[in-house]
Amino acid sequence: MDKVLGENDIKGLEEEIDSAVDRLFVEKTGGPSETISKPPQPPAKEQPFRVEKDFDFENTSATSPPPPPPPAAPVLKPMEKMEGQLLSLEWEINKENLGKTKEEVLALRQTLRDKPEVGSVLNLMDKVLDYMIRNEDKIRPPLIKFLLDSKETLKLLMRKEADSELNIYKQLAYMGIQGRYSCLEELKEAKPERPAPGLKEEIERSGIFVKMESQIGELSKKMNLFMERMGEFYQKVDRFLLKADQGSAQPAEPPIPIRSVPINITIFKVEERLLGVDSDKIYKLFKVPADHQDRYVDQQKIRLKDFEVRLIDLRKALSIPKGSRKAEIKILVVNEDGEYKGLMVNQLLERLFTRMETGGNYGEYFTGITHWTYQERPAEISILNLRKF
Repeated sequence: MDKVLGENDIKGLEEEIDSAVDRLFVEKTGGPSETISKPPQPPAKEQPFRVEKDFDFENTSATSPPPPPPPAAPVLKPMEKMEGQLLSLEWEINKENLGKTKEEVLALRQTLRDKPEVGSVLNLMDKVLDYMIRNEDKIRPPLIKFLLDSKETLKLLMRKEADSELNIYKQLAYMGIQGRYSCLEELKEAKPERPAPGLKEEIERSGIFVKMESQIGELSKKMNLFMERMGEFYQKVDRFLLKADQGSAQPAEPPIPIRSVPINITIFKVEERLLGVDSDKIYKLFKVPADHQDRYVDQQKIRLKDFEVRLIDLRKALSIPKGSRKAEIKILVVNEDGEYKGLMVNQLLERLFTRMETGGNYGEYFTGITHWTYQERPAEISILNLRKF
């Protein structure tokens, strides 16, 4: 069985261990060895925990260099400074903010002096700020809006992309801000009123008028003399040209022979005159109600359904005398080279296929004539030339 150690046994064992440790630390001298017991030392004060620095093989005593200073904050660009000042004006408008904004505008203008368009916009902003500083009580929202829009224009002008469409936008923005500045009522220079002329000035002015009248009279006489001489000169030139024409007269061109061509025409009546038009060019016939006649007589254009019609009063164009009573009015719409023309007529009579005589002198508005029997009497029908109307 294992021996059970008591409390006394444990104390004796501890004493033996302490004695053995003391014997290990014996101070050796010239004499016999003797055991020197060290007086009990007070317990060492526990040092606080610290992290030791790694050993430096090169120089353990040299101090480490100071840490580099923190990087300085980047300097704001002049454009950003000016933009910040403009934003401050939206919150509070005072002379201090206005003055700082003006300083940033001038600084940016100095930086970008090689850009004429940017410098021009900055000059306008400088003038507006000058006015606002001198007239703080008259500042209106359009002035602040102009400064903010000028800032956006500057951003656009300073973009460097090579794009033709962007260049167009730059020009439009530049011209637009120039126009905006010219429309600011506050910056328009008021012209000083001219004072009323005094008595002395009136006398001097009347003397000048007298001299001017005499000079104008002399000039008028000279002009009349000049015109008479020019008239004589033109008469001599006319006589010279007449002799030259007679000397080199060429035979006249033979007249165009009269010929007969087939045509499909529609005959209508305007007052008491009979006229005809090519039936292939007729689009539609519209009847004008009696209560609307006065409304359409003097109209130049009307709109019928989905197209526009130019009205032509044949009675006025052809100098046809007005009848004794008010006749019914119809609008005969024709299509001539894509244009709709409305002929104002009184009555449609007949549509027939016949022959037209052409080649003669039938007047400015006609291409030829044809013959037809109306009310048992022969009648000559003039065919309209729609291109002349």
